[in-house]
Amino acid sequence: MEVTPSDSGRHNYKVQQKILAARPVYEIFDETTGEQVGIARQTWLSFLRSTIHIEDMQGNRILTAKGGFFDKTFWLEDQDGNRLVKLTRPWIAFRKNFKMYYRDEEVKAQGGFLAWGFEAISSGGIFAFKLDKKILAVRDQFRVQVGDYMDWKHAVASAIVVDRIFFKGSSCGCRLLLCFILIIVLFAIVLLSQFM
Repeated sequence: MEVTPSDSGRHNYKVQQKILAARPVYEIFDETTGEQVGIARQTWLSFLRSTIHIEDMQGNRILTAKGGFFDKTFWLEDQDGNRLVKLTRPWIAFRKNFKMYYRDEEVKAQGGFLAWGFEAISSGGIFAFKLDKKILAVRDQFRVQVGDYMDWKHAVASAIVVDRIFFKGSSCGCRLLLCFILIIVLFAIVLLSQFM
């Protein structure tokens, strides 16, 4: 694969949610090697204050994302509790957007009208990361393209937070469709058992 100048210095990660999990769990893969590089888990008691822990493959916590009661502001913290990144979203907006405060700079991102993707650019015009959500998928999936400006762990954790903020409860129509299919199949089994 030839790298164009616009893609040089960028790296791609695939994030996918586990289907069979009692809480949101995301597996993180390096697309270049296909190797799993991390896992993100929402804590069990995240119904009032969202907390997501990002761990490496040895189970060591590398980042924690903590949100407020209404998920308007999130902080990314390192393993010692030091705040690294602040993510905020407006209460009301015509198009989905968010701001980050990273390395003493403001990073802005705005989605399109359907907002399935976001591109985050620093106030100095430097590419931070891009989130592309897969629309039709059985499980929640997206790709994160990371530039040299941002540490990949910070970019992927930010993308997971953005996904949780904007897409939770409406991740894909496929899950709803699968639930309806399952209900129809179970209903058909019950009906067939009555006639036999």
